[in-house]
Amino acid sequence: MYTEFFSLKEPPFQLLPDPKFFLFSQRARGAFDQLLYGLANGSGFMMLTGEVGVGKTTLLRTLLQQLDHGIERAVVLNPMFSSSEEFIKAILLDWGVRRYFPKLMDKADLLGLLQRFLISRHRMGRKVLLIIDDAQTLSDALLEEVRLLSNLETNDAKLLHILLVGQPELRERVESTRFRQLNQRIAIKASLSPLSKEEVGSYLSHRLAVAGCKENLFSPRAVKAIAKASRGIPRLINLISDRCLLAGYVNSTRRIGKKEVKMALKDLDLR
Repeated sequence: MYTEFFSLKEPPFQLLPDPKFFLFSQRARGAFDQLLYGLANGSGFMMLTGEVGVGKTTLLRTLLQQLDHGIERAVVLNPMFSSSEEFIKAILLDWGVRRYFPKLMDKADLLGLLQRFLISRHRMGRKVLLIIDDAQTLSDALLEEVRLLSNLETNDAKLLHILLVGQPELRERVESTRFRQLNQRIAIKASLSPLSKEEVGSYLSHRLAVAGCKENLFSPRAVKAIAKASRGIPRLINLISDRCLLAGYVNSTRRIGKKEVKMALKDLDLR
């Protein structure tokens, strides 16, 4: 609705994990570099945690874009499986190992199939990465299953690299006494924090520039108000900023001020 009014190629604040809009803030760069280091150095187990809406999935998509083509990856987006057998099947299907599974194939058969796949890729000189998003929803039994999968290794190399991505409660669970064996295996623990007040302005400018905007649409007072209301959480920044542009369109103004931010907050019930 407002893209033509603001001379934009596309809406800049959509709630989509599009890597081209990802801003490498200082904290995001730190988390990203930790994960790249872990993969490059053969760390078998890694974890990325952060609050809801902080940009974990977008960082993950950005990471996947930059991975070497020699790394085969499977991404589990919804790990709420009823059994370890269903969990392992989902992983195998993502790697294209099987199109269907015989009804008589039990867990031992599935693990054997997985191990043969991993060994074949290792002999080809390829790394294999398993990414589990929303990992805080894993049951205790499946979280333990993930630990056991990390045992798949040769004398000198990990056959399977695992990256758990989830909310802060995932880290709390992993670091509890119950999961001390799992905790000891995680070599890389990266975290993604909300943007600082100073970074919010850069975030807005970056997304506007990617969308084709050639001018600064948000006044300093508007940026400050958005930073305060959003607490630096990118998802909330996007929601507020999108409504701000709509308010600017309604008010026929190309300069977003505190008035438009107040209208956006009222509309979103974030006052």
